[in-house]
Amino acid sequence: MTSKERVLATIRGEPVDRIPVHHLQFSGDAAHKIVGRECLVGGAFLQWKAMHALWNGPDAYAEYRQRCEEDAVAVARACGHDIVRLQYWAWNGGRPTRKIDDYNFLFGDENGQWTHYTYDPMLELLLAKQGHGRGGVATSVGAVVAGEPDEAVLRQEVEKEEALAASYVAPEGIIDTMKAQIARYPDLLVKSGGDTVYVDMDSSADLLSIALWPDLIARRYMARASRIAKDIPRLARSGMQVNFTGWDFCSNQGPVISPESFREVLTPALKLIVDTCHANGMYYFYSGDGNFWVVADEFFNAAGVDGYFEVDRSASMELRPLRQKFPKTTFIGNIRVQVLHLGTKEDVKREVMDCLEAAHDLGGIIVGASNMIMPGTPPDNIHTMLDVIEKNR
Repeated sequence: MTSKERVLATIRGEPVDRIPVHHLQFSGDAAHKIVGRECLVGGAFLQWKAMHALWNGPDAYAEYRQRCEEDAVAVARACGHDIVRLQYWAWNGGRPTRKIDDYNFLFGDENGQWTHYTYDPMLELLLAKQGHGRGGVATSVGAVVAGEPDEAVLRQEVEKEEALAASYVAPEGIIDTMKAQIARYPDLLVKSGGDTVYVDMDSSADLLSIALWPDLIARRYMARASRIAKDIPRLARSGMQVNFTGWDFCSNQGPVISPESFREVLTPALKLIVDTCHANGMYYFYSGDGNFWVVADEFFNAAGVDGYFEVDRSASMELRPLRQKFPKTTFIGNIRVQVLHLGTKEDVKREVMDCLEAAHDLGGIIVGASNMIMPGTPPDNIHTMLDVIEKNR
């Protein structure tokens, strides 16, 4: 079987020659240890590299973009992936205004509003501070988008979203870049996705609005889903067979909204997207961190989602209970990156074999690290994971 055939057979519940593999995310450090050279994949590491490339000019940025895909494929091949992810964390902040040094870049107007990014090479993190004017006091950029919701404003936004959905006409033809990417890797399933509906756990205004005016939020989600659904036939014409998409909305304790709110405001819109994918011969996979047990029935039975990736064992999402309760659903991940980072080689072997045994026993599982393989993870642990998978898949 080719890798693509293996993944599609797993989704359909058919026998496979060996267990399919896909690791969700790599730090730059982990990718280097796997391939033996610097690779342009990862999170903040990749964004920092993009800042350098943009600062160095169009030719440097074009070379950066080409290397991103080449390096993503190199890492996937080295790990025995059956699904290839060609795009990791993009940088959408434009060209820096000033390069302060190798780890510090300034964006915006130095005499007006600006943002200063500092890269930590040990942790592979970008820290942002904002300020105004030269010598202005910088304040850290917070993770949560604050704001008090207003019902009248929200109603206007919803009506505008509904009008946009009603008038939207999807482009004809295909997406040339997607078609070309899929054609370049005929043996692999290229990981790509369209848009989706989601709960923004970083917006206090959105979370309050769901609690106060669920009917309006449900209308907003349905309008967005209606517009998204109009683009799905084009994705199918471009060669997409599995629509990989999603958004983090859970902590390790559970979702940021109640199961009742999820059922009321999100499930109908999500079901519209999933049904449209199915009508166009496409599977639909959703991704998110954390513990999603209390809304799993909404995802897999009510909305009809075909698969979930980033299944996190450290958040109590175990493969065997999930597959036993949802035998038609495919799950990706479950090797804990905490064990890779802090465990012994024996710990890693046990962790990997437990996932592989569940996959062999129950099917419907694509084994892999469920989160980013962190910088500083011992190379012996990474190679132990890869070797155990290859010998026992």
